[in-house]
Amino acid sequence: MAAMSRVSDTTVETKGDEEDGGDKSKNKKANQSKANRSYAELHLAGDAALQSGDLDLAEQLFAFALKEIHDRQSPRLQEEEECLRQLGTVYIRQGVQTKDGQDFAKATALYIAALARRGDKHLLIDSMKEAERLFLYHTVGINCKLPPYETDLEHKDRLKKQRAEVKTRLETIHNDHNPYQYDENDPLVKEVEMKRAESVRELFKYISERRKDFIKDLVEECIETIGPPPCKYALVGLGSQATELVTPYSDLEFAILMEENEDTLENKEYFHNLTCYLYLKIINLGETILPAVAIQSLNDFHSEDPADSWFYDSVTPRGFAFDGAMPWASKTPFGRERTKTKPAVSLIQTPSGMADFQRQDVALAHGYHLSDILRYVSYLTGDQALVDDYISRVIQELWTFDEQRNTTVAFSFARASLTRTMREHQQHQRLADMLLDVKKEMYRFPTVAIVNLSLLRGVYATSVWDAIKEMEREGVVSKEHAHHLQVLMSISGELRLRTYLELGAQRENLSGLLAIGKTA
Repeated sequence: MAAMSRVSDTTVETKGDEEDGGDKSKNKKANQSKANRSYAELHLAGDAALQSGDLDLAEQLFAFALKEIHDRQSPRLQEEEECLRQLGTVYIRQGVQTKDGQDFAKATALYIAALARRGDKHLLIDSMKEAERLFLYHTVGINCKLPPYETDLEHKDRLKKQRAEVKTRLETIHNDHNPYQYDENDPLVKEVEMKRAESVRELFKYISERRKDFIKDLVEECIETIGPPPCKYALVGLGSQATELVTPYSDLEFAILMEENEDTLENKEYFHNLTCYLYLKIINLGETILPAVAIQSLNDFHSEDPADSWFYDSVTPRGFAFDGAMPWASKTPFGRERTKTKPAVSLIQTPSGMADFQRQDVALAHGYHLSDILRYVSYLTGDQALVDDYISRVIQELWTFDEQRNTTVAFSFARASLTRTMREHQQHQRLADMLLDVKKEMYRFPTVAIVNLSLLRGVYATSVWDAIKEMEREGVVSKEHAHHLQVLMSISGELRLRTYLELGAQRENLSGLLAIGKTA
């Protein structure tokens, strides 16, 4: 609060003069001139606060300076770069004081954002490596030689090659199995579309495996630096990584399992530090947008005032990154801080502790979305036995009979999830009048529908593809319906994958007008 008070004393009035004679152009230039003057004054004041060691004040001043010139449509790259770089310095120094690994991660994300705005490459790379060195020294407590920046470039190149390979395979699938070249009543259509669906399924399995290998190698790099784990552990993938619908641009959603009776504070601290180091390495890939790291002075997601989350990052590419640190996301081992309605939660747990989120009372306290996301996991690295133990405990919880609702816990969860998803999915716009969000409007609904339909009928399968096959095997759906479900999933998954590959980033908007125009 003291910092905010001093900021208000430092800022200058920036309200534009009233329009004189309707001369909007002149007024706009006057306002821009005032904004430039205010920006310069705030930036200088921020420099002074930084030099004096007043980090809270420095952060607020640089944030206010950035806000003065921030323009979503036409970003002013030079001024934004200056502010973001200085904010990175603030968080570096703050991390030295707090020893909080996430402060160093925020600093790195700020430097990445500055680099995306054409900042001094050598200076910013040196700053990023310094953030890594200081994290290891102050947070982990080790002083060691860092891997060179060339290692980060190798990671980027590996990701780039994987994406190129996926794009090539997708085009091969389209050329080899194209049902759209036939009349819809042609008997060959069904055969070709199933071959295409099977090929798309295999492609998603391939992507899932390659991502798993990549994550495993990054984790091993981290462990090689910070030392071996103090107990057995396993990283488990969540979300699309678990359902085998992940793309090369998808966020990393995961949790950490530790062996039973070994969840001491010291052991949890090790895995928290491991997560922080992995976070740094993934931020260094250059595809983490700033709002995803939740820097409070730019995007305060805990505030009830929407104006407190004002920074929009349209410059930094959005791709392979940790799941966002917003309270409604946070599907990483960091978990979620306490909110007004929900307790804090950590996703570094024993199998029994993690399985507790499938209990009705725990799910209600934390919000059903958390239990939904933790219900399906896939092995990434570590001890497979811990993952098997966790899945068996989840299944045991799901098939528990809920006397209050006179049904199984699984049935209650599935019905509630379907109801929520159908409500969210309702659209009132005509298809041709809107941009389609391929994730929310074309991918998420069929995915949720299939996994919950299987739960309703007593079938548990992590992969959405396996869920369809298992429902067919158990007689829940006919062979014909299983065919349609698999084709549905392959189409929605392929559209999402194609959108990301064509845009070269995790962007969901696909124009319905485009496809309609081509077929009209």
